[in-house]
Amino acid sequence: MRREKLIACLVGAAASVAGAQDFGDRDSGTTIRDDATVSAGIVAFAGGQWDVINADGYAEVPISAFDNQMFVDIGTIQTDSGSGAMVQAAWSEVPLPNARFVEFTFKTANGAQFVPFNSKIDGDTIQAYSYEVGGDGNGIDFRHWVSEVKWEELTISYSFDGGQTVFSDPTIFDPPEGDPWDGTDDNHLGLAFPGDGVNWIRASYGIDVVPAPGSLLVLMGGGVAALRRRR
Repeated sequence: MRREKLIACLVGAAASVAGAQDFGDRDSGTTIRDDATVSAGIVAFAGGQWDVINADGYAEVPISAFDNQMFVDIGTIQTDSGSGAMVQAAWSEVPLPNARFVEFTFKTANGAQFVPFNSKIDGDTIQAYSYEVGGDGNGIDFRHWVSEVKWEELTISYSFDGGQTVFSDPTIFDPPEGDPWDGTDDNHLGLAFPGDGVNWIRASYGIDVVPAPGSLLVLMGGGVAALRRRR
């Protein structure tokens, strides 16, 4: 079970580390376009299929700075019981000295859990729920000089208190779809369950970027020469 791999930590401490990083101008060292948007949604498995359950469906979410995440409403949870909690989403690129991540965060606006126990869709009980990024094909828009992106690892974290304390699934090092990565993920590798109390989910993708020929200096200009985070 996920909770057998319990990692308790304070997000405030993580924010302190992030605050210590001088990210500077996002044009320097970032690989994702400043005007990039990604479709994001919460999905549930019921009646043998996955369905988007936030009211806005695959909602367009613009990228924001890591140290100033801007959450946007993507609709309330819709089940047979009616409208539930409002879901908010944000995502950012995190360029660190020896690694690079793309992080997607989902949370409820009022702190309620995403999916209450015994929730149903068209009479079918929801057995599990997860998130999708680019589920409708609208994935991450990387800069023109990026030749290829490899998904190196994925860590999915959960919280009962809006991200103040966090527990995580074991890190996934081998993406099921291999390389290169198209900036989408509808694999539902992180599963949560109705009534579990989860009200915050973060998916952190460690990526390796391959610049187009002649573009290496652009990437190095941001202070990142080696991006691969090894196991």
